[in-house]
Amino acid sequence: MIEITEEDVAYSESLLLPEGYTFDEERTNIIKCLETKDIKACPGSGKTTTLLAKLAIISTKMPLPSKSGVCVLTHTNVAIKEIKAQLGLNGAQLFDYPNNCSTIQKFINKYLTIPAYVNLFNKRPIRIDDEIYNETIKNEYYKVVPRRYRYGIERKDPNLIYSMRFDMETQDIVKGLYGSLIYANKDSPSYKYLLRLKLHMLKLGVLCYDDAFCLANDYLDKYPQLKEVFSQRFSYVFIDEMQDTMKHQNELLNKLFDDSVIMQRIGDKNQSIYDNYDAEGAWEISDNFMSISESKRFSHSIANIVKNICVEPQDLIGNSEIREIQPTIIVFNKETINSVIPYFGEKILINELNKEANPVFKAIGWVTKEHEKADTLLDYWEGFSRAWKQRIDFDYLSSYLIKFPPEDIGDKGASIYKQSILRGILKALRLMEERDNNERYFTAKSFQEFLQNDYQEIYEILLLRLAAWCLAIQNGENIHEEVKEFIEIELNKIFNWGRLSLLNEFFERQEEAKEVPITTSSNIFTFEGASDSIDIVFDSIHGVKGETHTATLYLETFFREYDIARIINYLKGNHAQTNKKYTLQNLKMSYVGLTRPSHMLCIAVHEETVKNHEQDLQEAGWRIEYVN
Repeated sequence: MIEITEEDVAYSESLLLPEGYTFDEERTNIIKCLETKDIKACPGSGKTTTLLAKLAIISTKMPLPSKSGVCVLTHTNVAIKEIKAQLGLNGAQLFDYPNNCSTIQKFINKYLTIPAYVNLFNKRPIRIDDEIYNETIKNEYYKVVPRRYRYGIERKDPNLIYSMRFDMETQDIVKGLYGSLIYANKDSPSYKYLLRLKLHMLKLGVLCYDDAFCLANDYLDKYPQLKEVFSQRFSYVFIDEMQDTMKHQNELLNKLFDDSVIMQRIGDKNQSIYDNYDAEGAWEISDNFMSISESKRFSHSIANIVKNICVEPQDLIGNSEIREIQPTIIVFNKETINSVIPYFGEKILINELNKEANPVFKAIGWVTKEHEKADTLLDYWEGFSRAWKQRIDFDYLSSYLIKFPPEDIGDKGASIYKQSILRGILKALRLMEERDNNERYFTAKSFQEFLQNDYQEIYEILLLRLAAWCLAIQNGENIHEEVKEFIEIELNKIFNWGRLSLLNEFFERQEEAKEVPITTSSNIFTFEGASDSIDIVFDSIHGVKGETHTATLYLETFFREYDIARIINYLKGNHAQTNKKYTLQNLKMSYVGLTRPSHMLCIAVHEETVKNHEQDLQEAGWRIEYVN
């Protein structure tokens, strides 16, 4: 076993902290701890920096005894990039054998799913990706399921084929990984054909992310000795953002490592905000846990307010270096709702928050979709456009050929257009079921290598046209027909397609506006004050998770009922345990939203929400102001 000393901690401080700063006792104890522990970290606690300090120190002690490694698991590629950026060369070893530093999905794919698939089919899977899976199953559905059964299936649920999953234990076909049987009667023809479709997709080698975990789970059940192998390979396992680990992921990891492995799970259970409610509750924190209770993000006044607005109350200590601004409830009615954002803007200027270093101001809410009878983000400002997750796969060629706003191009230049055009051409190849020599779908790299090696003339034509097309898109020109002709004529010379009609729908000029990336610049409200102008960004709560703002305005929105009204007693400091589904979900969403600001927290609520609660709210620490 290795040991982390005070000298090691000092080394990590010099590497990660500003000059003159040190880790406090709470964080130092966590850095030095090399026992199996759960670590509860409050919002803005710097938990990632604390973990990075431990990893940097361990890197200096490699190779570890018995030449074992360290396994670091996260949920997003953004987190992996942060580890690389923060540690640089000091953490380079973490990405080399025998170590692993990756997302959970990539780890499972590499070490379990792909070996499991090869074990079953003597070949590697073609693709593990939800979007490609949905695209492929749509095509295969018409081949596998007879027309006379398709009507009934689509009438039952038009999206059923996309939500079908293998049950992790029984391998039955269920609706969603945590759902019930797609048909109660497994002997029904519809169920049997859909089972055949699902097995066909598996054999084809096009898997969704959930399939990867099902295969991995089955592989571990079949070869339980793998637990010993992985436990010898990795002496230490660190899981960041543990609250985002779903039930099936957690169960799989428990099957993978025995008690000899030092496992530390780090996160904040109160910040778990899943779209799939059934996926919650995977992290049962052990009694033997450590905590980081002091937030570096926000002031004492914000800490005192939000510590009870959560599923599980926790000690929160604010940052004494941040000046105190009393959290405010901004009250409005139907006539004054459009004045809420300017009112927030005026409060920012009155408190001179625009003079803080790198100020960020955001107005956020839970519900962004339009509602006929209730308020959502759209009602506070008519200029708000709902921000959709950026996609790289579309149903129509025209969506690959759009001009991007300057903010989305950044420093990528013309390459962003080149990548998008190539993705459109690759989509056409997939629709025509063309694969490379290894029976895998073409990637941008393999497709260009394929042309360069075997069809040099067409490869040179493509390079010339890509350059011209990128410039044309940037100049606002429409290149739809040119790209369409390249696919129909030049590529047809290679593949000799007999039925180009398969591409008719793809070639239709359809706009997928709701799927096209929308830059956040379209959701910036510019407030013109008497002394200055400031930008206030509108966003969803999901969109701001992990961010820090100088000032945050939480906008009350409607989800079955108004969200602040549902938890008004928690705002009064009265925490109560609950098992109500929507209250739990509400508390998690609110907690994430309310813990974003460093200096000023405001909540905009309807008059009806605070009526008869004013005195209790003021006693809990809120300032109440009414919009005129």
